[in-house]
Amino acid sequence: MPQVWVNAPSTFSRKADAEIWLARQRTKLEDGVIRPKVLVSRITIREYAERWMQERRNSSGEPLRPSTRRVYEHYLKQHVYPALGGTLLSELTAESITCWYRDLLPQRPTLRARTYALLRGIMATALEDDLVSENPCRVRGASRSKPATKQFVASPAQVVELAAAMPPELALSVLLGAWCQLRNGEALELRRGDIDTEAVRVSRGVTWVEGAPVVGPPKTEAGVRAISVPPHIAPAVEAHLDSYAAPGPDGLLFPRAHQPTLQIHPSTYAYHFKQAVKKTSLPGGFRFHWLRHTGLTLAAQSGATLAELQARAGHSTPSTVMLYQHATTVRDRALAAALSDLAKQ
Repeated sequence: MPQVWVNAPSTFSRKADAEIWLARQRTKLEDGVIRPKVLVSRITIREYAERWMQERRNSSGEPLRPSTRRVYEHYLKQHVYPALGGTLLSELTAESITCWYRDLLPQRPTLRARTYALLRGIMATALEDDLVSENPCRVRGASRSKPATKQFVASPAQVVELAAAMPPELALSVLLGAWCQLRNGEALELRRGDIDTEAVRVSRGVTWVEGAPVVGPPKTEAGVRAISVPPHIAPAVEAHLDSYAAPGPDGLLFPRAHQPTLQIHPSTYAYHFKQAVKKTSLPGGFRFHWLRHTGLTLAAQSGATLAELQARAGHSTPSTVMLYQHATTVRDRALAAALSDLAKQ
């Protein structure tokens, strides 16, 4: 192996301390704790992260989606590279990660957790590649955060309110978000051939990268699903198909006003949605995703099993939808308390 220079994590005040550190490194090398490949690695975090994004594959062997790549690039350029980008992988320590994390977006807990989780994932791959001897991202709980804003569960009457406040050509999107638990990108990519009064068939979604729509399959196989349409919104589905959907089986359900072959732009949709919320009894910050949360919570309260919620939501694991069963438990406790109050009377 060629001779290389390896920097210590800090400057030592005494020669004896430096010699102790060097002896420990030799011991780790001999014991296989540090691999020779680590010692010769001269790759910076920025160089490795960019290679990681090029080579990253999901469980189905597919590369990162353009929208996901755009988000990761933002996290790295804005919050990782300024402090750590020029650091060699082999010189990154748990102490340097902890110092970086301490100053990272303290007022943005969700963004902070996602940025940390991305770096931890990149370093986990570097460990698999033998480019580091251990993953230095070891801040306990740093990848988890509580949402800054608690999700609001709308009542069925408020869902009707919101749909009525939307422009008529977009009213159905609210009903599908709540009663069929669709994500925004799933709803806005629906075509005539995907929906009838019996079911909605989800096999694609639309995201936007640099102002252009990117259509692709759901992130997981579970996202491809057929969702039964509740009978009470079937007339709205039929009326929308008759009046507002673009023509032909591939015609968009919610086309752009003057370009019917293109999906409505997310900023345009968001504007109409926010204006509609202002006209209802919903809280001002109500979001489209909370319609999905509302529908799944109401489904749980109606007695849906964990498997049924998972299938309807398109989640690949049950852990996410357990939130909605928890809501059922809370509701059940409230009912039990009400029964006790009735008994006392």
